Amino acid sequence: MPRHFIAAICGLAGASLSGATAAQDRPSPVIIPAPNASSPLLLVRDVSLRCDGRRIEPLHAEPLPPRVVAPATPEREPSTLVLRFSVDDEGRARSIRPTPTNPPRFVVTDDAQASLAAYRFASGEARSDCAMTIRQTPRPLDEAGTRALAFAYAADRARPAAVAKALAREGDDCRGRPRPAVAVYPSPEAGRLAPGGLAWSVTRWNIGRDGRTSDVETLASSGDAEVDAEARRVIVASTFQPDAPRRGCINAWTRQGEPLPDTPEPEPTGDPLKNCPAELRARFTPGRLTYPAAFRERGIEGWAIVRYDIASWGETGAIEVLDAQPAAAFGDAARNIIRSGRATPGHVAGIRCTDRVIFRLPEGDERPNAD
Repeated sequence: MPRHFIAAICGLAGASLSGATAAQDRPSPVIIPAPNASSPLLLVRDVSLRCDGRRIEPLHAEPLPPRVVAPATPEREPSTLVLRFSVDDEGRARSIRPTPTNPPRFVVTDDAQASLAAYRFASGEARSDCAMTIRQTPRPLDEAGTRALAFAYAADRARPAAVAKALAREGDDCRGRPRPAVAVYPSPEAGRLAPGGLAWSVTRWNIGRDGRTSDVETLASSGDAEVDAEARRVIVASTFQPDAPRRGCINAWTRQGEPLPDTPEPEPTGDPLKNCPAELRARFTPGRLTYPAAFRERGIEGWAIVRYDIASWGETGAIEVLDAQPAAAFGDAARNIIRSGRATPGHVAGIRCTDRVIFRLPEGDERPNAD
């Protein structure tokens, strides 16, 4: 799969968040202003790593982007998520599994698993008892800082309007989506990324009455100088439809590293209870082949081994994920593929059928298959 950029152009408008304070008789307590109850929050996520109870430093880490969350969710309060994993001899994170919480404080997102799957640890030092602790802290957008806001804006394909407004400077008026006259595209070779890595860059510029750009600058980025320079070059070389001058336009680019392949384990054998005739399997069509989005965006491949029953009328049941690598998200996706599949009705039922679901990124014009 070729490396690529993903881009979106949006305008900015100034905005502010209001808070409330209360006066008290002496002695007056210190009161912290609360965010507007209807305003979204930025969930900043910090991580720490331990193996066998001791802190461990990776050779390469992929930071987790902040997330925009609605104010009326459990994520409004500080929370913690733990991902369990192991490290193989090559230094890759394996068997990534979220630890259930009781009661659940927030939805576990696949981007945390995908980020950890792109980590690199020292080779030749396999470990089996490791944990990534993710501490999530909600902050009002006007207190989050430019880099955190830009990271959230670049990582979210929806390009949250509230984050764009929070990034605006006084006097910015680049609202809506500027119409390009001459669009220039970035080189797919720019950047020095690790396999499975993700770089981002947010560029800011102004547009003159003649549609030419000026004052092009990198607002914030992941730190890859080549990606930043290429993002600026694209804006400098582009022109927009002549119109009233605009100030404070922004552009978010993301850049994917080389694909990170994974070799699937063979199908398990030796199940004495298995009764899944070839005739029945030939009548079975899996459901929609859906690749976990967070892993697709990073170019990370994976696989899962799933066991299931097929009723004589064609419906699947008793679905069990026997293994999934490098993360549980591939097992969840495989379970959904089998659950939504169906066999044509017949007289034969299947017991403990077993399949490997391999998630491999297509190369060139290759299309995914159902194997």
